[in-house]
Amino acid sequence: MLDVILSLDIGTSSTRALLWDTQGNLVKPYEAQIKYALHTTPDGGAEIPAEEMLQHTASCIDSLLRQVERQEYTIRAVGISTFWHSMVGIDRHGNALTPIYMWADTRSAHQANRLRLELDELMLHRRTGCRIHPSYYPAKLVWLRETHPEAYRAVDRWVSPCEYFFGRLFGVHAIRVSVSMASGTGLMNQEACVWDAEAFRCYGLAEEKFSPIVNLNEPARGLRAEFAERWASLKEVPFFPAVGDGACGNVGSGCTSPERFAINLGTSGAVRVLWHESQMPTPPIQPSGCWYYRIDKARPLIGTAFSDGGNVFDWLQKSLKLPPRDELEAYLQSAPPGGHGLVFLPFMSGERGMNWNPKARSAFVGMNLDTSPVDIVHAVMEAIALRFTLATGQLSEVFPQVREVIASGGILSKSPAWAQIFASALGQPITLTEEPEASSRGAAFLAMEAEGSLGDIEWETRMGKTYLPNAAHFAHYQEVLAEQERCYTQLLQEK
Repeated sequence: MLDVILSLDIGTSSTRALLWDTQGNLVKPYEAQIKYALHTTPDGGAEIPAEEMLQHTASCIDSLLRQVERQEYTIRAVGISTFWHSMVGIDRHGNALTPIYMWADTRSAHQANRLRLELDELMLHRRTGCRIHPSYYPAKLVWLRETHPEAYRAVDRWVSPCEYFFGRLFGVHAIRVSVSMASGTGLMNQEACVWDAEAFRCYGLAEEKFSPIVNLNEPARGLRAEFAERWASLKEVPFFPAVGDGACGNVGSGCTSPERFAINLGTSGAVRVLWHESQMPTPPIQPSGCWYYRIDKARPLIGTAFSDGGNVFDWLQKSLKLPPRDELEAYLQSAPPGGHGLVFLPFMSGERGMNWNPKARSAFVGMNLDTSPVDIVHAVMEAIALRFTLATGQLSEVFPQVREVIASGGILSKSPAWAQIFASALGQPITLTEEPEASSRGAAFLAMEAEGSLGDIEWETRMGKTYLPNAAHFAHYQEVLAEQERCYTQLLQEK
């Protein structure tokens, strides 16, 4: 029998279930994926019914187990990677009373703007690692309290989606929140890894409305009868607490020290630094444009996230008359940096890092009758890369020992031109990882580690091509970045 780990990657648009051996290798060809779409509203809502999300996840597990039911595998543990910042209100029996309010829900922007004026945001950032923004719990909860008071009062507990899932799978005793998921709420004290009393006081929230915080080595096991019958092979298998997908991505791509920056460019984007506190103490400063989360009590994570990435390129493909992909790629590889004369502010999905402005929206500056669709694509790619340049600049002040930038997410491997733009904009080499499932792999690694009986784990991963910066292009991109910042100040800066 081969010992394997089942990983669940519960994402914004799909859930994937995969199997991994104890050396971190994907067990092929077994995989399952269920796709779905968020329910959006004209006023900025982004949500999904909790029961619907649970059924998608359960169906994904069904599919994978059917594929391997005749194979000689022993599933030793289940590791979970999922999105941060989303929440659902439940009653005392664990039933959902509200939809899952997703990280992308911006209906609390008005409350976030008001709270930023009323409260000491930098103090709260230092304590909780989170700025005041619609992505996080506090603004959402204040919005619900003010606009849906009856529904707000009916809720017994506010939980992350995986807390809700664990309650349904194992019973209400299993509704506990991991350090990792609590660290992305805006309500956890990052130093002590407990709920932050001062944050609760500032926002007028009650700590008893939230689950106990547990570390990653405290799994749930013993499925309730309904699911034990459905998944007999998982009946007593430990399900380890969920970990934020970005943190899992760092682990799965081998970026587990302060000497490596991890860049991810998928639907959205992020740059992150993960380390163990035995490698270095907590930095004395937190960059204002960045967040501070955790994997567990011993491993912090600093970085920032951008709402615009591959989603904008998808929009361009649907909206513009573009040449075939190979012709577009050839043009982009030969085009001079900034040669289109455009400035683009990449906030079509709003802004998180660097300024956390809930009101930020996209704008093109400099268009004329000679502007072509490929000029627009080029400007968008450069603009997104330049936001990463701002972030890595702040992070480099905290982590001067960085020696490598590792990129994952698939999009850069499909567009060498965009990968080269990133390297030249950042002014440092970028190496692409060849691991296509970094978050799932990271979740599997963390489950192996927490399970404790699976032997030594190799954290490294296979690396692909390295793109070197063009020094002349870097100098020009510094000028383009300065112009982007000037346009930001004139068009979007909050008064």
